[in-house]
Amino acid sequence: MMKSALLLLGESPSSIAAGAYARRLAGTLGVRLIGLAGIDLAFIEAPMPGAIGGAAYHAQMETGLRAQAETLRERLDAAFHRDCAAAGIVPECLSFAGDPFEQVTTASAGCDLVIAGHDVTFRGLVSEAHSDTLAQLLAATPRPILVCPEAIGPEGDVLLAYDGSLPSMRALQLFVLCGGWADRRVRVLSVDTALDAAERLARDAAAYLRLHGYAVEPCPVQSSESPAGVIQAQAAGEGVELLVMGAYGHRGLKEFLFGSTTQNIIGAPQSCIFIYH
Repeated sequence: MMKSALLLLGESPSSIAAGAYARRLAGTLGVRLIGLAGIDLAFIEAPMPGAIGGAAYHAQMETGLRAQAETLRERLDAAFHRDCAAAGIVPECLSFAGDPFEQVTTASAGCDLVIAGHDVTFRGLVSEAHSDTLAQLLAATPRPILVCPEAIGPEGDVLLAYDGSLPSMRALQLFVLCGGWADRRVRVLSVDTALDAAERLARDAAAYLRLHGYAVEPCPVQSSESPAGVIQAQAAGEGVELLVMGAYGHRGLKEFLFGSTTQNIIGAPQSCIFIYH
């Protein structure tokens, strides 16, 4: 059962939605919730191409970015404490100035789950269309990551994409161990060019879920299309609260999440996504 979660703080709509979802989980499960706000020093201190007067301009810009990022960090900390207090949750907040990936990795060591908006950034900006921090975390996840869309809907079904790979087995197990969705119906989606293979994969994952008391609906799909497209369409369907996945297909999770066909999976998610690989 999940005991603690790390929330990456931000002001974009998806970060605000991530905060609301994190407080929902914390309130339901009694989870310790830790907020993390910070400043990406590597971005702020990045050198500029040389030019006349460039050093002075860069120093001035760096000072401005630092001040902007520090103001945002203080604002996020205050908002996190206020929102937690309103929800009856005891807030804990961490802050940093350094490399976001290293800092999030370190902070997540004592947590079961990392929760973030899809465009989270620590660069003093409201959002970052293709978050470098999130991309690094998804490529080398120290803990499962729950990526949130710009709006959180009501409670609904869990869609679990399962291809029988080791990453998908790990994601399935950690989803179960977290226990935050034990009362939801889980639809196990397996996609293969052969129907019997899709049925076998869905049946295997469903058996594991039933062992842990979940209500399960196997959803095998025979398709010669990209599994990413099938999963994306299913995840955008009505009543899906959460997509769970670790990998899918021969090219793995990275291609699924960041390939040109499926960029919108992370760039504009239709539901929350629980990822581990």
